Amino acid sequence: MARIIKKYANRRLYDTDTSQYLTLNDLKGLVAGGEAVRVIDARSKQDISREVLLQLVAEQEALGRPILNEAILTALIRFYDHPMQKIATRYLEAALGQLQEQQGQLLEQMRSLMESPVDLASRLARQNLEWMSRLQRDFLAALQPGGKRPGDDEDSLE
Repeated sequence: MARIIKKYANRRLYDTDTSQYLTLNDLKGLVAGGEAVRVIDARSKQDISREVLLQLVAEQEALGRPILNEAILTALIRFYDHPMQKIATRYLEAALGQLQEQQGQLLEQMRSLMESPVDLASRLARQNLEWMSRLQRDFLAALQPGGKRPGDDEDSLE
């Protein structure tokens, strides 16, 4: 469910979830953090999310490290009123979704690489202890008359 943000005539944004006023930068932080937002014009009750999000994109683009270069913007403009406009929209949504998923995977991999040697050694020791414990349990069970043999269940090493 999207977080409702009301935009007033004085251009102030009001977060109805936290009962606080927001800046555009606060709104950008919510969106960048994965929060779904819906911006409603307080007077007309119209959904103006697209306009506000476009404003955020325009401001980010003006900061000097744009994502949307001239070639991308030109291609986008050419898709307006073109028979393939809907296909282009779906394609861009899918491509950006895939890129976000890959970004998340990359961040997770980097986090694991940044793990301290002590944490890594601790995790490996814990895994080895669990493995040795299963090995010992299976070995002792195999020595019992009528006991389980390794491979009799999913916990075994084979």
